[in-house]
Amino acid sequence: MQEILQSNLKWLQNCLKLEDLKTLSVISFCLRSGILDFLEKERSIEDVANHFGYDLRITKALIFLLKYQGLIEGNEKFRISKICRILFGKDSKFSITELIQEKIEEAEKWLKFENMLFREVRNEANFFKKRIVTLGKFAILGDIKIVKRVAELEEFKNARRLLDLGGGHGFYSYAFTMLNENLKAYVFDLPEVVEVSRELMKNLDAERVDFIAGDFFKDSLGSSFDIVFSSFNPGGKRAELIPKIYNSLNPGGVYVNRQFFPENDFRVRDFEWNLWSFEKLEKDFKSFTFKGDLSLRDYIEELKKKKFKILKILKEDYSVIFAKKPNFLPKSL
Repeated sequence: MQEILQSNLKWLQNCLKLEDLKTLSVISFCLRSGILDFLEKERSIEDVANHFGYDLRITKALIFLLKYQGLIEGNEKFRISKICRILFGKDSKFSITELIQEKIEEAEKWLKFENMLFREVRNEANFFKKRIVTLGKFAILGDIKIVKRVAELEEFKNARRLLDLGGGHGFYSYAFTMLNENLKAYVFDLPEVVEVSRELMKNLDAERVDFIAGDFFKDSLGSSFDIVFSSFNPGGKRAELIPKIYNSLNPGGVYVNRQFFPENDFRVRDFEWNLWSFEKLEKDFKSFTFKGDLSLRDYIEELKKKKFKILKILKEDYSVIFAKKPNFLPKSL
């Protein structure tokens, strides 16, 4: 019995961890109660406890936790930090208050698990339109690593036109234009999504981000792009899109594709993936996969067949493929 427990101890420890949920609950409480608003001005621990009627010791512990999380700063007196003002300020363009609430609601659903065992059918356009704002804010605040990796490419530094394929919210495109002052970025997505995303970019005065409304399975992607960037979009593992992507690039252009390719293990996110379905897109059994998706190995082979040169493949929890269109087209093409 002891040997069995020891061999599965890591799994057991991960299952019993509630640290993230507890932290999320604390932040949600602070937003609902108005504590973060109260700390717009410098306050002592006693000020907070007296104002809200909380136990002094618990209030002290709460203040220390918020300070450790980087949301408040100070010693004798405390006030919210700059990052807290960006993340949760009422006037902040990047406020993720609604994302916190969404995560709390998601946790509540999982605690009533029996209600989730009846598969829900979702309309694709409405699904992406509803989530586009929160996904965008999460991307720009917590996912800057992929932007930096693309920006490191010599081809990016000289690029003038970038296509963000299935780019939705447009925040990646906005970040790319900030890192290349000569770049014009085009976000290609469904008309319903583009409608919302245009307003997001207007709020940011993103003059060099434009939108192309369409269905990349049916419509042309355009042409003369120096970079095509694709991040977790449903077509990123499909062979039939590769010729379109190839033709949209200038000679010497680079295609960067970030995707979750299916692995042999089966995680909670794989289980969750099967709890609902789309009206039109037919999902496969593994998370973030659809019928007709290729494995990483097969997708690489398809890229090579279409004359792409594989520059590099980065593997983390996801895979990032960097592929280049030849500078001079082969005569056979």
